[in-house]
Amino acid sequence: MFRNKKLIIFAAIVLFAFAVVLSARIHKPKAGKEVTLKILSTQQTSTVIAARHGPGLRFTLYDAGIFPRRARVKQGPVVISIEDFSGGTSGLLIRRSDAGLLSTVASVQLIQNQWRGQLEVQLDAGDYELLMADRPMNRAHLMVEP
Repeated sequence: MFRNKKLIIFAAIVLFAFAVVLSARIHKPKAGKEVTLKILSTQQTSTVIAARHGPGLRFTLYDAGIFPRRARVKQGPVVISIEDFSGGTSGLLIRRSDAGLLSTVASVQLIQNQWRGQLEVQLDAGDYELLMADRPMNRAHLMVEP
């Protein structure tokens, strides 16, 4: 009788583990799904795709600044990822520098209740300045090459 109880408990644990794995696979987000993201630009609006289609850049946000301080990438779609170690920020602003004038192109926001964020954005050749929205003195430079 005791042996049958062990077998029933073991079978229940195996079935529970199988159900957890199966439900995780069913609810997995699909790559390429379109997501509406906030793009700050007076000149253009665009749709951003959730899948990684372009080269990736990762910036880490600290109280002391943004690292790396300089980055280069080819023009086209670029995936910009951020990690926040500053104790809380409202995101990373991407500004294009045209003849000394800065225009905001996009904003990478943190995912709700997480310390990471990601955005795919189409960047044209030129110089860009990245800055923390709530700490504007923390800046990084991005050069987009043709």
